[in-house]
Amino acid sequence: MNAMEKLNQKILETNCRIVAGLDPTIQIVPECLKSVNKPEDQRRSEMRYSEAKALERFCKGYVSAIAGIVPAVKMNSAFFEEEHLQPIYRQVAEYARKMGLFVIGDLKRADIGSTSKAYAEAWIGEDSPFDAITINPYFGTDGVWPFIEMAAQNGKGVFVLVKTSNKSSAELQDKVIAETQRPLYQEVALLVKQWGEKVADDYRYNPVGAVVGATHPKEAEILRELMPNTMFLVPGYGAQGATAKDVAVNFDKDGLGAIVNSSRGIMCAYQKEKYAADFVKENGEGWKDAVKKACMDAKADINAGLNL
Repeated sequence: MNAMEKLNQKILETNCRIVAGLDPTIQIVPECLKSVNKPEDQRRSEMRYSEAKALERFCKGYVSAIAGIVPAVKMNSAFFEEEHLQPIYRQVAEYARKMGLFVIGDLKRADIGSTSKAYAEAWIGEDSPFDAITINPYFGTDGVWPFIEMAAQNGKGVFVLVKTSNKSSAELQDKVIAETQRPLYQEVALLVKQWGEKVADDYRYNPVGAVVGATHPKEAEILRELMPNTMFLVPGYGAQGATAKDVAVNFDKDGLGAIVNSSRGIMCAYQKEKYAADFVKENGEGWKDAVKKACMDAKADINAGLNL
Protein backbone atom coordinates (compact mmCIF):
# COMPACT_ATOMS: atom_id res chain seq x y z
CA MET A 1 0.00 0.00 0.00
CA ASN A 2 1.51 3.34 -1.03
CA ALA A 3 1.61 6.38 1.26
CA MET A 4 -1.53 8.05 -0.05
CA GLU A 5 -3.56 4.88 0.28
CA LYS A 6 -2.22 4.52 3.83
CA LEU A 7 -3.48 8.03 4.49
CA ASN A 8 -6.89 7.17 3.05
CA GLN A 9 -6.96 4.10 5.30
CA LYS A 10 -6.23 6.21 8.38
CA ILE A 11 -8.98 8.61 7.32
CA LEU A 12 -11.41 5.68 7.22
CA GLU A 13 -10.21 4.32 10.57
CA THR A 14 -10.71 7.66 12.34
CA ASN A 15 -13.61 8.87 10.17
CA CYS A 16 -11.73 12.15 10.19
CA ARG A 17 -10.47 14.26 7.27
CA ILE A 18 -8.43 16.75 9.30
CA VAL A 19 -4.64 16.98 9.43
CA ALA A 20 -3.62 18.86 12.57
CA GLY A 21 -0.93 21.43 11.85
CA LEU A 22 2.01 21.87 14.18
CA ASP A 23 3.59 25.35 13.91
CA PRO A 24 5.17 25.85 17.35
CA THR A 25 6.19 29.22 18.79
CA ILE A 26 7.04 30.05 22.38
CA GLN A 27 4.09 32.48 22.47
CA ILE A 28 1.53 29.70 22.15
CA VAL A 29 3.08 27.39 24.74
CA PRO A 30 0.92 27.29 27.91
CA GLU A 31 2.57 28.67 31.03
CA CYS A 32 2.31 25.29 32.75
CA LEU A 33 4.89 23.91 30.31
CA LYS A 34 7.41 26.71 30.76
CA SER A 35 10.22 26.93 33.29
CA VAL A 36 9.30 28.45 36.63
CA ASN A 37 12.62 30.28 36.73
CA LYS A 38 12.47 33.97 35.91
CA PRO A 39 14.33 35.10 32.78
CA GLU A 40 16.37 37.68 34.72
CA ASP A 41 17.82 34.90 36.87
CA GLN A 42 19.16 32.97 33.90
CA ARG A 43 21.80 33.46 31.28
CA ARG A 44 20.59 33.85 27.70
CA SER A 45 21.79 30.37 26.74
CA GLU A 46 19.94 28.87 29.69
CA MET A 47 16.75 30.65 28.67
CA ARG A 48 17.06 29.32 25.12
CA TYR A 49 17.47 25.81 26.49
CA SER A 50 14.49 26.31 28.79
CA GLU A 51 12.31 27.56 25.93
CA ALA A 52 13.41 24.69 23.71
CA LYS A 53 12.41 22.16 26.37
CA ALA A 54 9.06 23.88 26.82
CA LEU A 55 8.42 23.76 23.08
CA GLU A 56 9.42 20.11 22.94
CA ARG A 57 6.99 19.32 25.77
CA PHE A 58 4.28 21.24 23.93
CA CYS A 59 4.90 19.44 20.63
CA LYS A 60 4.82 15.98 22.17
CA GLY A 61 1.82 16.85 24.32
CA TYR A 62 0.02 18.14 21.23
CA VAL A 63 0.79 14.95 19.33
CA SER A 64 -0.49 12.78 22.19
CA ALA A 65 -3.69 14.87 22.33
CA ILE A 66 -4.55 14.56 18.64
CA ALA A 67 -3.54 10.90 18.21
CA GLY A 68 -6.55 8.67 17.72
CA ILE A 69 -8.80 11.59 16.74
CA VAL A 70 -7.15 12.82 13.53
CA PRO A 71 -5.29 10.62 11.03
CA ALA A 72 -2.34 12.92 10.42
CA VAL A 73 -0.13 15.75 11.62
CA LYS A 74 1.58 18.32 9.39
CA MET A 75 4.79 19.71 10.87
CA ASN A 76 5.92 23.05 9.45
CA SER A 77 9.72 23.08 9.49
CA ALA A 78 9.88 26.90 9.36
CA PHE A 79 8.58 27.27 12.90
CA PHE A 80 11.03 24.73 14.25
CA GLU A 81 13.85 26.55 12.47
CA GLU A 82 12.68 29.92 13.81
CA GLU A 83 12.76 28.60 17.36
CA HIS A 84 16.11 26.81 16.84
CA LEU A 85 14.41 23.45 17.26
CA GLN A 86 15.91 21.64 14.27
CA PRO A 87 17.28 18.83 16.49
CA ILE A 88 13.83 17.95 17.81
CA TYR A 89 11.99 18.24 14.48
CA ARG A 90 12.71 14.62 13.63
CA GLN A 91 12.30 13.54 17.25
CA VAL A 92 8.75 14.87 17.32
CA ALA A 93 8.08 13.29 13.90
CA GLU A 94 9.30 9.94 15.21
CA TYR A 95 7.10 10.32 18.27
CA ALA A 96 4.07 11.15 16.10
CA ARG A 97 4.64 8.11 13.95
CA LYS A 98 4.89 5.89 17.04
CA MET A 99 1.55 7.35 18.12
CA GLY A 100 0.02 6.05 14.87
CA LEU A 101 -0.20 9.34 12.97
CA PHE A 102 0.58 9.87 9.29
CA VAL A 103 3.38 12.45 9.42
CA ILE A 104 3.68 15.19 6.80
CA GLY A 105 6.81 17.34 6.73
CA ASP A 106 5.84 20.77 5.43
CA LEU A 107 9.19 21.65 3.85
CA LYS A 108 8.43 22.99 0.36
CA ARG A 109 11.84 21.82 -0.80
CA ALA A 110 13.17 21.68 -4.37
CA ASP A 111 16.30 22.63 -6.30
CA ILE A 112 18.28 21.43 -9.28
CA GLY A 113 18.49 17.66 -9.69
CA SER A 114 21.50 16.74 -7.56
CA THR A 115 20.44 19.02 -4.71
CA SER A 116 16.89 17.70 -4.84
CA LYS A 117 18.29 14.18 -4.59
CA ALA A 118 20.17 15.17 -1.43
CA TYR A 119 17.02 16.75 0.02
CA ALA A 120 15.01 13.64 -0.89
CA GLU A 121 17.49 11.31 0.80
CA ALA A 122 17.43 13.50 3.91
CA TRP A 123 13.66 13.75 4.25
CA ILE A 124 12.04 10.71 2.64
CA GLY A 125 14.82 8.17 2.74
CA GLU A 126 14.01 4.69 3.98
CA ASP A 127 14.66 5.58 7.64
CA SER A 128 12.87 8.93 7.63
CA PRO A 129 10.01 9.33 10.13
CA PHE A 130 8.07 11.39 7.58
CA ASP A 131 5.41 9.65 5.49
CA ALA A 132 5.22 12.54 3.02
CA ILE A 133 6.65 16.00 2.43
CA THR A 134 5.63 19.10 0.49
CA ILE A 135 7.73 20.11 -2.53
CA ASN A 136 7.92 23.07 -4.90
CA PRO A 137 7.47 22.44 -8.66
CA TYR A 138 9.17 25.66 -9.84
CA PHE A 139 12.31 23.83 -11.05
CA GLY A 140 10.31 21.51 -13.27
CA THR A 141 10.69 17.78 -13.71
CA ASP A 142 14.39 17.46 -12.88
CA GLY A 143 13.75 19.35 -9.64
CA VAL A 144 10.86 17.18 -8.45
CA TRP A 145 11.69 13.78 -9.89
CA PRO A 146 14.32 12.83 -7.28
CA PHE A 147 11.65 13.33 -4.61
CA ILE A 148 9.04 11.33 -6.50
CA GLU A 149 11.43 8.50 -7.26
CA MET A 150 12.59 8.33 -3.63
CA ALA A 151 9.00 8.41 -2.39
CA ALA A 152 7.94 5.58 -4.67
CA GLN A 153 10.93 3.45 -3.65
CA ASN A 154 10.33 3.89 0.08
CA GLY A 155 6.55 3.78 0.33
CA LYS A 156 6.31 7.52 0.97
CA GLY A 157 4.60 10.43 -0.75
CA VAL A 158 5.01 14.01 -1.89
CA PHE A 159 2.54 16.88 -2.07
CA VAL A 160 3.37 19.29 -4.90
CA LEU A 161 2.35 22.94 -4.54
CA VAL A 162 -0.32 23.52 -7.18
CA LYS A 163 -2.74 26.24 -6.03
CA THR A 164 -1.80 27.75 -2.69
CA SER A 165 -4.16 29.40 -0.20
CA ASN A 166 -2.44 32.79 0.14
CA LYS A 167 -4.07 35.84 -1.45
CA SER A 168 -1.16 36.77 -3.72
CA SER A 169 -0.91 33.29 -5.23
CA ALA A 170 -2.73 34.65 -8.28
CA GLU A 171 0.25 36.85 -9.17
CA LEU A 172 1.96 33.79 -10.64
CA GLN A 173 -0.37 30.84 -10.38
CA ASP A 174 -3.27 32.42 -12.30
CA LYS A 175 -1.16 33.78 -15.15
CA VAL A 176 -2.42 32.40 -18.46
CA ILE A 177 0.10 30.49 -20.58
CA ALA A 178 -0.06 31.74 -24.18
CA GLU A 179 0.52 28.34 -25.80
CA THR A 180 -2.33 26.56 -24.05
CA GLN A 181 -4.55 29.39 -22.81
CA ARG A 182 -4.61 27.71 -19.41
CA PRO A 183 -3.53 29.32 -16.14
CA LEU A 184 -0.20 28.22 -14.72
CA TYR A 185 -1.73 26.30 -11.80
CA GLN A 186 -3.58 24.07 -14.27
CA GLU A 187 -0.37 23.43 -16.20
CA VAL A 188 1.29 22.39 -12.95
CA ALA A 189 -1.70 20.14 -12.21
CA LEU A 190 -1.27 18.35 -15.54
CA LEU A 191 2.40 17.81 -14.74
CA VAL A 192 1.48 16.43 -11.33
CA LYS A 193 -0.92 14.03 -13.03
CA GLN A 194 1.81 12.89 -15.42
CA TRP A 195 4.37 12.48 -12.64
CA GLY A 196 1.92 10.47 -10.61
CA GLU A 197 1.05 8.19 -13.51
CA LYS A 198 4.74 7.30 -13.91
CA VAL A 199 4.87 5.85 -10.39
CA ALA A 200 1.25 4.68 -10.17
CA ASP A 201 0.46 1.24 -8.79
CA ASP A 202 -2.75 -0.77 -8.43
CA TYR A 203 -4.30 1.70 -5.99
CA ARG A 204 -6.57 4.58 -6.92
CA TYR A 205 -4.32 7.28 -5.48
CA ASN A 206 -0.68 7.38 -6.49
CA PRO A 207 2.24 8.67 -4.35
CA VAL A 208 2.21 12.16 -5.92
CA GLY A 209 -0.27 14.47 -4.18
CA ALA A 210 -1.12 18.14 -4.63
CA VAL A 211 -1.44 21.14 -2.33
CA VAL A 212 -4.74 22.85 -3.19
CA GLY A 213 -5.83 25.84 -1.12
CA ALA A 214 -9.27 25.77 0.46
CA THR A 215 -9.63 29.49 -0.19
CA HIS A 216 -10.03 28.80 -3.93
CA PRO A 217 -13.00 26.38 -4.18
CA LYS A 218 -13.78 27.09 -7.85
CA GLU A 219 -10.21 26.34 -8.84
CA ALA A 220 -10.20 23.28 -6.59
CA GLU A 221 -13.22 21.89 -8.41
CA ILE A 222 -11.36 22.21 -11.70
CA LEU A 223 -8.26 20.63 -10.21
CA ARG A 224 -10.21 17.64 -8.90
CA GLU A 225 -11.39 16.99 -12.46
CA LEU A 226 -7.86 17.36 -13.85
CA MET A 227 -6.29 15.12 -11.19
CA PRO A 228 -8.82 12.37 -10.33
CA ASN A 229 -6.15 10.04 -8.88
CA THR A 230 -4.27 12.65 -6.87
CA MET A 231 -4.47 13.06 -3.09
CA PHE A 232 -5.10 16.69 -2.08
CA LEU A 233 -3.58 18.43 0.92
CA VAL A 234 -5.93 21.34 1.58
CA PRO A 235 -4.70 24.34 3.64
CA GLY A 236 -6.74 27.47 4.34
CA TYR A 237 -9.64 26.05 6.37
CA GLY A 238 -10.62 27.91 9.53
CA ALA A 239 -8.23 30.71 10.42
CA GLN A 240 -7.67 31.65 6.75
CA GLY A 241 -11.39 31.86 6.13
CA ALA A 242 -12.38 28.75 4.17
CA THR A 243 -15.42 26.79 5.36
CA ALA A 244 -16.40 23.12 5.28
CA LYS A 245 -18.56 23.93 2.26
CA ASP A 246 -15.54 25.40 0.48
CA VAL A 247 -13.39 22.30 0.99
CA ALA A 248 -16.04 19.75 -0.02
CA VAL A 249 -15.12 19.99 -3.72
CA ASN A 250 -11.67 18.53 -3.01
CA PHE A 251 -13.03 15.08 -2.05
CA ASP A 252 -14.11 12.19 -4.22
CA LYS A 253 -17.61 10.68 -4.08
CA ASP A 254 -16.56 8.44 -1.18
CA GLY A 255 -15.34 11.32 0.96
CA LEU A 256 -11.70 10.36 0.39
CA GLY A 257 -8.80 11.68 -1.68
CA ALA A 258 -8.19 14.83 0.39
CA ILE A 259 -7.17 15.94 3.85
CA VAL A 260 -7.87 19.39 5.27
CA ASN A 261 -5.27 21.20 7.35
CA SER A 262 -6.16 23.07 10.53
CA SER A 263 -3.27 24.57 12.47
CA ARG A 264 -4.13 27.56 14.65
CA GLY A 265 -7.73 26.46 15.12
CA ILE A 266 -6.54 23.32 16.91
CA MET A 267 -3.11 24.25 18.21
CA CYS A 268 -4.24 27.46 19.90
CA ALA A 269 -7.62 26.13 21.06
CA TYR A 270 -6.86 26.67 24.74
CA GLN A 271 -6.49 30.42 24.06
CA LYS A 272 -9.96 30.66 22.52
CA GLU A 273 -12.94 31.68 24.63
CA LYS A 274 -14.98 28.89 23.07
CA TYR A 275 -12.83 26.25 24.79
CA ALA A 276 -11.12 28.08 27.65
CA ALA A 277 -14.20 28.27 29.87
CA ASP A 278 -14.83 24.53 29.80
CA PHE A 279 -11.33 23.08 29.73
CA VAL A 280 -8.57 25.49 30.67
CA LYS A 281 -7.42 26.13 34.22
CA GLU A 282 -4.78 28.35 35.77
CA ASN A 283 -1.50 28.61 33.80
CA GLY A 284 -3.05 26.80 30.85
CA GLU A 285 -3.60 23.46 32.58
CA GLY A 286 -6.16 21.50 30.60
CA TRP A 287 -4.85 22.82 27.27
CA LYS A 288 -4.73 19.31 25.78
CA ASP A 289 -8.43 18.83 26.48
CA ALA A 290 -9.11 22.00 24.51
CA VAL A 291 -7.00 20.64 21.64
CA LYS A 292 -8.96 17.37 21.64
CA LYS A 293 -12.31 19.16 21.57
CA ALA A 294 -11.15 21.45 18.74
CA CYS A 295 -10.12 18.36 16.77
CA MET A 296 -13.50 16.74 17.28
CA ASP A 297 -15.31 19.95 16.32
CA ALA A 298 -13.28 20.32 13.11
CA LYS A 299 -13.88 16.65 12.31
CA ALA A 300 -17.64 17.02 12.76
CA ASP A 301 -17.70 20.24 10.71
CA ILE A 302 -15.92 18.74 7.69
CA ASN A 303 -17.95 15.53 7.82
CA ALA A 304 -21.17 17.55 7.97
CA GLY A 305 -20.02 19.53 4.94
CA LEU A 306 -19.63 16.23 3.10
CA ASN A 307 -22.96 14.86 4.41
CA LEU A 308 -21.14 11.99 6.12
